[in-house]
Amino acid sequence: MQTTNNTIYLFSYVLFFVLSWIGKTYNSNRLINDNGAFTSRPGNLIGFHIIGIIVLGLVPVILLKHSILEVLTGNKTPDLLLVFLYLLIFMVMVTIAFKQSKSAYEKKQGSSENRTHLSPDFFISYFIIRALFLFVYELWFRGFLLFDCISWVGTPLAVLVNIFLYVSVHIFNSKKEMWACFPFGILVCFLSILFDAAWPAIILHIGFSSVYELSMYRFNLNNFKIAKS
Repeated sequence: MQTTNNTIYLFSYVLFFVLSWIGKTYNSNRLINDNGAFTSRPGNLIGFHIIGIIVLGLVPVILLKHSILEVLTGNKTPDLLLVFLYLLIFMVMVTIAFKQSKSAYEKKQGSSENRTHLSPDFFISYFIIRALFLFVYELWFRGFLLFDCISWVGTPLAVLVNIFLYVSVHIFNSKKEMWACFPFGILVCFLSILFDAAWPAIILHIGFSSVYELSMYRFNLNNFKIAKS
């Protein structure tokens, strides 16, 4: 059983790794690039996320046959102190996301790179698909993979393997983003283990990404309106 699951994890990870490499090659794996500019290939970006949902979501769920609800919610009810700690961490992280988006926008203002204005309809579709993608992404990394590895090799080694794979799949992005995966990966692993569930990592990642990208969208929308008036 363990050998079979290892093969499934390896298969889905390699597929996603190759997908990330192709996405980087065609500039279609990020809404906002390192200079704070929006993608010029929105259709490819949507396609990247949909394929990612299939590779990390549907394939493992069908083949691993784990209970999504059990991995998602865990088997214990967290006490109020843990919930308060989580809310505090969540607030800190979304504040960091907002400040980073503001910094990226200001950097973009001084950039000579062509600016792409994307339609509101695209952003509605994108944010829905992005949230679903991050849901299956974290369910795979900090749910299925993390807890299976803990049962096989123990917590310390499981966390090391998880962070190594998480950082490795970001080698196609900027060095800054890749290095940021270390503390973020440790944090979401810690939260998932602390709550014995994947939902803390899922909500935190969706929250961080949404605040960052929605803030960038709002900054650019306001600037576009000013430029038109």
